[in-house]
Amino acid sequence: MTESEKLERKSSLGEWKEIVQTLAAFANKHGGRVVVGVADDGSPLGLTIGKGALEDLTNKIRNHTDPVLYPSINVRTFGPGEIIEIDVAESDNKPVFAFDRAYVRVGRSNQRLTNSAVRELVRRYTLPDFDGQCLPGRLTDYTMDSAVIRLAAKGLRYGIGKSATETLRKMGLLHGNQLTHAGYLCFTAGNTAMRNAVVKAARFKGKTMATFIDMKDFDANLPAIVDPVLEFVQRHTSMEVIISGKAKRHEAWDYPLPALREAVINALVHRDYNDPGNVQVRIFDDRLEIWSPGLLPKELDVRTIGREHRSIPRNRKIAEVFHAIGLLEGWGSGFSRMLAWARDNGNPEPSFKEIAGAFVITFPRRGGVNGGVTGGVNGGVTGGVTGGVTGGVNDPIVSHIAQNPGRRLDALATGIAMPRKTLEKRLAALKQRGLIEFRGAPKTGGYYVRGPHGADTP
Repeated sequence: MTESEKLERKSSLGEWKEIVQTLAAFANKHGGRVVVGVADDGSPLGLTIGKGALEDLTNKIRNHTDPVLYPSINVRTFGPGEIIEIDVAESDNKPVFAFDRAYVRVGRSNQRLTNSAVRELVRRYTLPDFDGQCLPGRLTDYTMDSAVIRLAAKGLRYGIGKSATETLRKMGLLHGNQLTHAGYLCFTAGNTAMRNAVVKAARFKGKTMATFIDMKDFDANLPAIVDPVLEFVQRHTSMEVIISGKAKRHEAWDYPLPALREAVINALVHRDYNDPGNVQVRIFDDRLEIWSPGLLPKELDVRTIGREHRSIPRNRKIAEVFHAIGLLEGWGSGFSRMLAWARDNGNPEPSFKEIAGAFVITFPRRGGVNGGVTGGVNGGVTGGVTGGVTGGVNDPIVSHIAQNPGRRLDALATGIAMPRKTLEKRLAALKQRGLIEFRGAPKTGGYYVRGPHGADTP
């Protein structure tokens, strides 16, 4: 029973002042436990709990902490006597004071917080949620994407206002004439004010970050970032055509694209925007990692995140906009669906970890380092700018239409797992480039691949 940042030993309730102080220090950090009735070496001291002792301890904790702490106190038999276990969670209302002073747990000791640290905690925990805070200046100081505002408004109960300003106000993204963080990040025409919201993607040579092959920053509004990030991934990964004897061929990318899309959206919506770091997409020869600043909410356990759990959005307004656009389902099933998509694509299951203050999803590559059609680095370098999306045949929409000729817009949106409005824009661009075409009457026709790309193309 070694003392640590989350564990403290006390010999008796006579040390109640130190117990109260330690509980406050735990509450200002990550929570912890005080065990009463053990010696320094962890051996039992044969403590006997007197009548009313626990009630007296509870009153002392209540009377000498602010805001008041209500820890869990349990007594259990240990050796020849009893011990008391006092557990306190991390406080949602910091700083917690004990005897009018604020402490924080550092290693195995309680350190008194400086005045500046106290002021910073007060500022942080009395501010509204990040996405409800406002940018400096007025709405007119920022250039907004009116098309994305209209798209989001259609999916919300507020309806579309007579102007973009009225719509933002109805959505709760304007306070007076000031734009909230959520409003800016979701609808800016180009992110220049909040650089930690820029998404960084890179392809590395080999299995380490020693050598860059390609890198790109994505600084559009958050909904507009999703597809370009996936296109970057496709430029630097490979696709294998699997002939199984069925009527339609099967195309398997190095990584399950729907799962990557879900992971990117989760990172954009649920990351901690008070953290100065960026969402990062790291592509190696053998794996792809998505790093999201901030840890999981304390209600979620990284060890069981792949199972069903409830949705706990950190940034509620951003999540609301993504849900309205059709990019977020809001049921807390995203992680379990990532696992299913990985299995369907023939990949090992992705792993979920918390590393250096970030939540990290790692997708192992399908078939190992030499899998795919072109394989490894050559797939990214030789495909490069000319491969993937710009090459046409590797575009997921073109590939899906080639396998499913004649499908209409709604069926394609479901099959590709892409919002209808986003897909409409992508289809128009592919038509303009001469890669696909719409055949038949408007109400009964469908999309086909032009030229040699589609097996069913005449």
